[in-house]
Amino acid sequence: MKRFVFIGMLVLCILGYAVAGPAMADWPKKPILITIPWPPSNDSSTIVANVLAPVMSKDLGVPVKIINKAGGRGTIGTNFVARSKPDGYTIALSSIGPMMTQPIRGVTPYKIEDFDVLGLVWAAPFTLAAQGDAPYNDLKELAKYAEDHELKLGHWGLGAVPTLIAMGVAAQGGFKWQETAFDDVNALLLTSGDMDVVTATMPALVDYYKTNKVKILAVMNPTHYDLCPEVKTVSEQGFGDDYFVWFGLFTPTGVPADVRKKIEQSWFKAMESPSVKKALANTGVIPLKIGSQEAAMQIDKEKAHFSKLMKDLGLVKE
Repeated sequence: MKRFVFIGMLVLCILGYAVAGPAMADWPKKPILITIPWPPSNDSSTIVANVLAPVMSKDLGVPVKIINKAGGRGTIGTNFVARSKPDGYTIALSSIGPMMTQPIRGVTPYKIEDFDVLGLVWAAPFTLAAQGDAPYNDLKELAKYAEDHELKLGHWGLGAVPTLIAMGVAAQGGFKWQETAFDDVNALLLTSGDMDVVTATMPALVDYYKTNKVKILAVMNPTHYDLCPEVKTVSEQGFGDDYFVWFGLFTPTGVPADVRKKIEQSWFKAMESPSVKKALANTGVIPLKIGSQEAAMQIDKEKAHFSKLMKDLGLVKE
């Protein structure tokens, strides 16, 4: 009897492999599409991904293609992946805004739960920057100045993480910004006098910073930046929390675990290649290399934090 039970179980295992096994064992069999929800012009992620894709392609044995689907502050390209077939051939290289804070706001056709994270791969070096001749040099002096003056803040949108950090700074400092969202935040908003302070990345400011036309009041990530190592983080100055403005790799939910693992391993392996390391350094992004399990825990923690923060700020649509 035991022999028949064993044989029956063996047959079931073989049949299960015949139905499900080869499809996964043979993956990948066609080109893989990595979707970036930003326009390609001067986008750090697009620059790095185009260097990384051929390395990954050689590892996996199929073409790896990069496409840009911009619009809706990153939500159009991200939604394209959410609605794609969960077979591992369509992947999102997206950031914390369209992946987390905008769904929390309730302005996206998808939810955070519509994706599986494969890893957090790098972060944008965001700052809070001011005009070079501004009468404040850090957040404490900024808050003191705001007691008697209005301050104009230029930012990427109310759902963007750098904007939320800036809003937290104002709350801690006891003042309110006169805020305006822009499609492109750069140093010219400061040098023209249109804005007093902006949330912008260090690479977008570096030329102006080196000539003292722009000053950095605080860095927004939990790390210091090589280009301005003396500038303290937001939390070090006592004005709230620091968060990586991360970029991560995501698939729509339902992709088999072994396929997701292959993609994750291939991606992080490619990040170790000399050409990709050079591209990362040249663009100024901060490599993270956080795997899927740790990334999922970090996202859950940040989701709870930003949900409360955005609700307190009245940014969540009921």
